[in-house]
Amino acid sequence: MADNLAVTPGAGATVAAMDNGGVLHQRSLTQTLDTAGLPCDVSADAPMPTADAGSQGLLLRLLQMVLAPLGYDKSLQRYRQTAVIESGTVTTVGTVTTVGTLTTVGTLTNQTNIGGYNADAQVRANINAAWALTVRSRIT
Repeated sequence: MADNLAVTPGAGATVAAMDNGGVLHQRSLTQTLDTAGLPCDVSADAPMPTADAGSQGLLLRLLQMVLAPLGYDKSLQRYRQTAVIESGTVTTVGTVTTVGTLTTVGTLTNQTNIGGYNADAQVRANINAAWALTVRSRIT
């Protein structure tokens, strides 16, 4: 069977068709833009575009979120976390700004200020007073 089909809309015309197993299917030309931006038929040299600019932006954002999740500090190359510790041991704390209730502290080291006063001076004064109360009275 021939590929094209003759029709007669008044004076006569030809419609593009393809023979597929004895059945004629109307052909339609899909056009795209060539390298110069002009309309042309889809071909190997001018393929149909398959990417959507909007979806590329979404995929890029998703990729950035996966590679740099929330809480990750790129300048320090580590995660920042705010946590509530209900039990256990904390080995290193940089800065504590507010503590609601603190019930027990085992050992506190490297304390520079206590209540706005030099911690070293206060601790030394307490040590000297304790020595004076216990040891000095025993010296004869």
